[in-house]
Amino acid sequence: MSSHPDHQYIEALRRGDFSVLDDIYRSHGPTVSSWVQKNSGSVDDAQDIFQEGIIALHQKANDPDFVLTCPIGALLFRICQNKWLYALRKIRREAEVRKIEVRKYDDERTMISQLEAIEEEQLRQERLDRTFRQLSELCQQLMRLLMTGIKPAAAATQLGMTDANTVYRRKHACEGRWRTLYQALVTEG
Repeated sequence: MSSHPDHQYIEALRRGDFSVLDDIYRSHGPTVSSWVQKNSGSVDDAQDIFQEGIIALHQKANDPDFVLTCPIGALLFRICQNKWLYALRKIRREAEVRKIEVRKYDDERTMISQLEAIEEEQLRQERLDRTFRQLSELCQQLMRLLMTGIKPAAAATQLGMTDANTVYRRKHACEGRWRTLYQALVTEG
């Protein structure tokens, strides 16, 4: 392939004639800067990317087999464009990682809250069981029967009580006693 007329810039860089860089900066810097700024970048981002592009161009110039076959501005623009797109992808990946970490932290907090809720429920259930065992045998039988869904009249017959009203009064008294025992246990710690 034959070289492009702009290959003279590559030859100058190979010779160590860096005065051509001023011409490259003036001719192509504004184009790259404008493009970077239009694509979510700042002026500082554009300057950094252009500087990285110049460094990459200089590295290409130091390769003795490299032949410039297109305008130097096109090559430099493509180099800068690729560098900026890579930087944007990296920023997006980092943002995604931060989102994942936040979600992970939220998930851990949720899991801890759920575990704490389970532990609290287990403690509450243990207290309920312990205080239930402190009730009289008649209260325990009555409460168990009513928890199974048996009708108060049938419970009265099974427990030898006169009628459903007696079951209701006794149930109310048993629940009050159970509540008192439970509150005392909770207060003790």
